[in-house]
Amino acid sequence: TNLWQRYRFFNYVSYFIGGEVFTLQDIENGVLRGNRRGVAQLRRPFSKSDPRLQVALPDAEPLIHFALNCGANSSPPIKIYTPQDINIQLRAAAEAFLENDAGCLVDSEKGEVRLSQIFKWYKSDFGGTDEKVLKWVLDHMGDSEKKTSLRGVLSSGKIKVTFLSYDWSSNNSH
Repeated sequence: TNLWQRYRFFNYVSYFIGGEVFTLQDIENGVLRGNRRGVAQLRRPFSKSDPRLQVALPDAEPLIHFALNCGANSSPPIKIYTPQDINIQLRAAAEAFLENDAGCLVDSEKGEVRLSQIFKWYKSDFGGTDEKVLKWVLDHMGDSEKKTSLRGVLSSGKIKVTFLSYDWSSNNSH
């Protein structure tokens, strides 16, 4: 699939829920991200008079970015989630993604942290600044060498944040 096909899929495939139509974009950006503009979107999904706005979360939930998958190699893997354990499962998905080199790389010698494009595209969901994004990342990592390295880079005060290239090729193995 190419980017245009993905765009059409997320903007035209829809569900009829509670008498309203929701596209996949509406669900992600309107409901789960608290009615925020999505990547390359010019406006919020729901206007102030849109009845669907009533089901939007009051604030964006950053953990959703580790459960949603657009079919690209750089996307987090697809998992099955249950309502009773959703918060634990989302935190585990975030932790696993951050431990993977597609999510976060730390170069202690250079004082550089390389993050997935997800953190660039949705920076406002993770705090809005590089410093707040890095704190969010640190808080959601499991105990690991990578977390220790990130803590060291953060304490040095000399941090360079860059973003990894995103592999849009189709992921058939997730």
